[in-house]
Amino acid sequence: MIRIKTMRHLPALVLLVLTGQWCFAQIPEPVNTEIKTRVDNGVYPSVVLGLWENGKAMYFTYGFKNTERREKADKNTLYETGSVTKTYTTLLLAKYVSEGKLSLDFPADTLLPDTIKLRDKKGTPITLKHLATHTSGMPRLPGNMNPPAAENPYKTYDRKALFSFLKHYEPTYIGTRFFYSNLGMGLLGELLAYHEKTAYGTLLKKNVLAPLNLEHTYVHIPVEQEMYRATGYRNTTAVSPWDFKALAGAGAVKANIGDLLHYGVSYLAPENPLKKAAALSLKTHYTDRFSKKHGLAWNYEGSIAFHDGATGGFRSFLAINPEKKRVVAIMTNSGINPVDDLAMYLASPESRQFFITPAVKEISTEKLRAYTGHFENNGAGLDMEIATRNNQLYARIKGQSEFPLYYTGKHQFFYKNILAVLQFETDEYDTVVGVLLRQNGQEILLIKD
Repeated sequence: MIRIKTMRHLPALVLLVLTGQWCFAQIPEPVNTEIKTRVDNGVYPSVVLGLWENGKAMYFTYGFKNTERREKADKNTLYETGSVTKTYTTLLLAKYVSEGKLSLDFPADTLLPDTIKLRDKKGTPITLKHLATHTSGMPRLPGNMNPPAAENPYKTYDRKALFSFLKHYEPTYIGTRFFYSNLGMGLLGELLAYHEKTAYGTLLKKNVLAPLNLEHTYVHIPVEQEMYRATGYRNTTAVSPWDFKALAGAGAVKANIGDLLHYGVSYLAPENPLKKAAALSLKTHYTDRFSKKHGLAWNYEGSIAFHDGATGGFRSFLAINPEKKRVVAIMTNSGINPVDDLAMYLASPESRQFFITPAVKEISTEKLRAYTGHFENNGAGLDMEIATRNNQLYARIKGQSEFPLYYTGKHQFFYKNILAVLQFETDEYDTVVGVLLRQNGQEILLIKD
């Protein structure tokens, strides 16, 4: 029997629970130690972390913004925030709404050329709120998006291509379900810019970045700031930065850790010049069929508002805990391994836990051989070959690179450079019959041939 279980933000094997009063005088040392371990093991090239609580900002940075040149990351290093950008886009919308210039119920196509109609067969329009809450029914990406290079997929997709797709698009399921859409959020940013006859980056800088004094946050990094840009990686391979045109509102923002933390803190600051817009953004505007609440781009887990981000070579996470007056911002230049567990733990340590890299245990070559073989999960499309060489176990998923596995006891192995664990399953004779892959909040069982 194949099992797939969802376990949000719990990617692993060993979880840390700390006790005491949940008020941080500094970033907990176990968190710093785990970051160092992950970076040293090759999980991330670097991590930059910011924590704000009750008026105090704390930072921890470790690793390299460029591993080839051994350039260390620091508070000035610029990272791609990916989909955290969506919260900037909806804050921009909320500003217009709070000033009475727009309404959340405003039909989106009224801000577009007359040739574009975003309405279903009954005439129901896609509204600005639908775009801002991922309830527009739009697909994740437009059907005419054919990037010349997959490593920089948004680079050439411009306004002309977007409008061409929209002219022939027939909306369905408007307002009836939550479906995450980069197209919908990118369109929101683009139609606001089109309405104001300017570019998204220019509009965002004037209405959000400048009022919040975010001086190191960019849609397009200026030439004189390029020296601070981190190189993105997938495993150990450097990858292209992501460039955006028409869908910039979905993922184009780059920032250093100080600015990202300051941006998060602004949602709690009483002196925030965008206070009304921030409150409107964090307000619950949609509850999905799993009873998960959603603001304007913001997701909720309990009372914590959060958004994660990912591009080809970067991961990010921003969490706001209004009850504890706590904000966590974290970024890495790894496009593969998330940082969610660390961020959510710091946002709510009384209810969250985080993965601790386990200690490696000795195991004989003879015992290692028991874990070798071919494992499959046809439903998930996963095909894994596990072999042993020189007293080391290796795993290769079809179409991917081979990686070594390290024994931690009780039929369990882990990757040092990937946040993933393999738990081998045995029958009543202690014979290996399958392996449970735990990664990125999921568990997938593969059966041995």
